[in-house]
Amino acid sequence: MKYSSRVVSVIMGVALVFGLVGTGVPTAVAATTTESAKKSFIASIVSAAQSAQRQWGVPASVSIAQAIESTDYGTSKLATQARNYFGIKCRAQMTAGGFASLAAAQVGKPYVLGAEALASNPDPKKFDCSELVEWLYSRSGNKITDLAAAQYNATKPVSGSPRTGDLVFLRNNPARSNGIGHVAVLTKKLASGDWEIIEARGRAYGVVKTTLSYWKQRSYYAGLRRSASLKFAGSEGVALASAATNYQSGCFSVTSSSGTVTKYSSYSSLSYSFKDHASSIANDSAYKAARAVIADLPAFIDAVAKVEEPNAAAAYAKTIKSLISSENLTDYDVVPMNVMLLSGAKGPKVTALQHLLAHAGSTVKATGAFDAATVTAVKAFQSTKKLTVDGEVGPITLSALISQIGSGASGSRVSALHALLSGLDYETTSGASFGAATQASVKAFQTAAGLTATGVATTNTWAKLFMALDPAPQPTVKGGATLGATLSAVSGTWGPGTVDLSYQWYRGSTAIKGATSTTYVVQPADVGTALKVAVTGTKSGYVAVTRTSTATAQVPPAALTATPIPTITGTPTVAQTLTAGPGTWGPAPVTLAYQWYRGTTAISNATTASYVVQPADAGTALRVAVTGTKPGYTTVTKSSTATAAVAKATLKGATPAIAGTRKVGATLTAGPGTWSPGEVTLSYQWYRASTAISGATKKTYLLTKADKGAKITVRVRGTLTGYVTLDKRATVSIA
Repeated sequence: MKYSSRVVSVIMGVALVFGLVGTGVPTAVAATTTESAKKSFIASIVSAAQSAQRQWGVPASVSIAQAIESTDYGTSKLATQARNYFGIKCRAQMTAGGFASLAAAQVGKPYVLGAEALASNPDPKKFDCSELVEWLYSRSGNKITDLAAAQYNATKPVSGSPRTGDLVFLRNNPARSNGIGHVAVLTKKLASGDWEIIEARGRAYGVVKTTLSYWKQRSYYAGLRRSASLKFAGSEGVALASAATNYQSGCFSVTSSSGTVTKYSSYSSLSYSFKDHASSIANDSAYKAARAVIADLPAFIDAVAKVEEPNAAAAYAKTIKSLISSENLTDYDVVPMNVMLLSGAKGPKVTALQHLLAHAGSTVKATGAFDAATVTAVKAFQSTKKLTVDGEVGPITLSALISQIGSGASGSRVSALHALLSGLDYETTSGASFGAATQASVKAFQTAAGLTATGVATTNTWAKLFMALDPAPQPTVKGGATLGATLSAVSGTWGPGTVDLSYQWYRGSTAIKGATSTTYVVQPADVGTALKVAVTGTKSGYVAVTRTSTATAQVPPAALTATPIPTITGTPTVAQTLTAGPGTWGPAPVTLAYQWYRGTTAISNATTASYVVQPADAGTALRVAVTGTKPGYTTVTKSSTATAAVAKATLKGATPAIAGTRKVGATLTAGPGTWSPGEVTLSYQWYRASTAISGATKKTYLLTKADKGAKITVRVRGTLTGYVTLDKRATVSIA
């Protein structure tokens, strides 16, 4: 029942469709209604808004404000003539989804054998099994006879996959001609692949949800059958001529000034108008975002506005908020407590109930199971309080059991509070005392539930606790926490009924951005940390619950699949360039780093794939280490085989030139020429014939009498670390 757009304009109700005003979005409610009339109108719709809130969870304040905005305080013709307070268009076709929603809306109603539910009644108060089926078919524009046995005869076995509207039967009454005594209807396929079934089970249960797999295990299961004439709008490509939806009783035609006819839903009571609107918010997928923030009133209004007034959402939301504030509409909000605890139920809520009964004087034991003794205790309490004595615990009985308690309290009421808090994973003070831990948890829960965090368990706090989603099993993580592996969140079964689940994966205590699906692929950033998943359940009218899985083991680093031993190419001689061949590392890409070694000592700054052999390397062996790194993988270092000992290089030097007069008393000067590479150290030695002249070790030499007629030679010697020493000589004759 998605309202893709509202026809009435903001503030002016349906005046627009009557051609009485122009288009546009006014920013305030028209001030044409007296204050007394406004108060009277609000008073007239409070009960309907609160009833819708109790059933569907939509805050009464929001429903009242929307009704004011849509009808100009109830003065529009659509309100006065069709009891339509929300501009809801007439919907003459029902989809399979609408059928499922209609069926789900009946859950919780009592079972009365022989109950009659007219097709024209959008909200019957009671059903038996076949009457529920007949009424659902009739409301969806389909026909089927009454009585389970007759419905069995009017249908045929299903061949193929189940469909919405299929019927299941039990053969538990042999007295009938075909032995059929019970019937129920399939409504929708569940995420698990199973099918949801709605049935009026019996006096002790009323209308409940169950599953096809459960039915198939029941005694006397008689099979799955289908009515040949059952059709829904859209899925079979047909448009049904008439098929009333959940609450509307007909259509109301409005003709605009241009002659366009628009049909709106007409309701037999204002209560049905409010319930129809609220049920759409509670069930339509378009309102999923709104349902997720229903405890946050401003955010909820913003989300609803985006659905109902997509072209003017901000202005519409502002108007609704202004109305709520100016008319003090939050005074009419009620904490919804439409929980029903019945015989056979189990869990923390039943434990809390038993403690509350004990506080009221019962001797029932807190077993967590709604057994016969609990039924007896409930009936006794109901009788004492002059309530309907049926042994079933609904809002009225629960309201009579709860009362405000705070710090310092003790006894059974505190035990009841502890049971509810513990069921939601909150810590509590040991024993039956309202201590600091309990107070802190009450505050935390109140904050999560949208209440003022006082730490006092008020009646609203009790109501919110009972309206929290049924505690689901702690989710688990399926799959090995290794790099690249896909982990799956196993959420378990949540309730009551259909619950919207959302997911958030965590790396340690930090939420992983974007990791919000049921599966998660382990990333490199996860290595060395533990992973967990938090599952949050939301359902309209209920308090959201978040359960977190146990953390996985720490994600270990993965191993690189290819780590070859590097090789060295080039000649291991001073001044020559060596190159490291790293090989192919995997899985690609792998970041490679290099380090050259002189023997066992790392060479400073020698960290590239190539290396120029240094003079200091002479006489030593060289090798290179290659280190492969990849996020999420173990770092690996591989070292090459060492080279042969590095050989010295050869210097390059020129033959020296001797300048000066070649006679006794003159000075000779040696010109060494150009030497390479770099700064070669040069030394000199002068010779007379072949004998070194003592002390003649400079670049210049003063000729003496002993040199007369002799041959004088100069030796220039070049030395450089890492190079072979080189001598160069020149000889001259002295006169």
